[in-house]
Amino acid sequence: MSRFCSAAIAVILFAGSLAAQTPPKVKVLILTGVNNHKWAETTPLLRQILEQTGRFEVRVNEECRGMGPETFAPYDVLLLNYNDMKQSAGPWWDNRARQALLDYVRAGKGVVSYHAANNAFWGWDEYDKLVGGTWRENSSHSPYHTYAVKIVDSANPITQGMPLTFTETDELYRGLNMQPNIHLLATAYDDPANCGANRKSCGSGKDEPMIWTLKYGMGRVFQTALGHDVKAMDSAGFRLTLVRGTEWAATGAVTIPAPADLK
Repeated sequence: MSRFCSAAIAVILFAGSLAAQTPPKVKVLILTGVNNHKWAETTPLLRQILEQTGRFEVRVNEECRGMGPETFAPYDVLLLNYNDMKQSAGPWWDNRARQALLDYVRAGKGVVSYHAANNAFWGWDEYDKLVGGTWRENSSHSPYHTYAVKIVDSANPITQGMPLTFTETDELYRGLNMQPNIHLLATAYDDPANCGANRKSCGSGKDEPMIWTLKYGMGRVFQTALGHDVKAMDSAGFRLTLVRGTEWAATGAVTIPAPADLK
């Protein structure tokens, strides 16, 4: 065998070895198109945050009518940026789409509930069980402000290597309808001194759940209550937990490292 052939074979084998070590990209479908938040602004940024890691391949679906198992099947994880908020806007998810979502996760796939997606599907009790915490009758939030998000499980793959707190300028949800089987990752103290006009909507004086996971059937669910708008989404902590949580929901593992200078 000539030296040229030997070198060519070595290059091919090396390239093949590198390819074998590189995991396939996680396929994400963002479901949106209806929200009482500015979904048309946040959706492109969600896509950018995920894709710039190099770990994800992202598509967006703004039309929920007609969805079914065939809509979700090509993807590893669904990211919900959807909120019909008591059906104050449309179009709606029909029963076929709802059942397909539940079956998708039960069979072992992943779902990410982003911020106001936990406001969706009032009256659908199984959705409350799916995402682990939902905005219902007794829920509210204190005025948009800067606060510390506290990691309460630093050994979890999603939060491992992160500082124990990071700064967020955002809404702070409180009074969510929480399910008993969530695994809490991060909280934030809702300061009672922080109030809206005429001393309304003051903080609860409690540590409120901000980020959590749970299992649903054979699948995995990640929820973040953070990220109200593009300003809030600029937080490094929000971005890191979003990409890591999405990878975990899709695969059950986390490979995206935490930057050493994260604050």
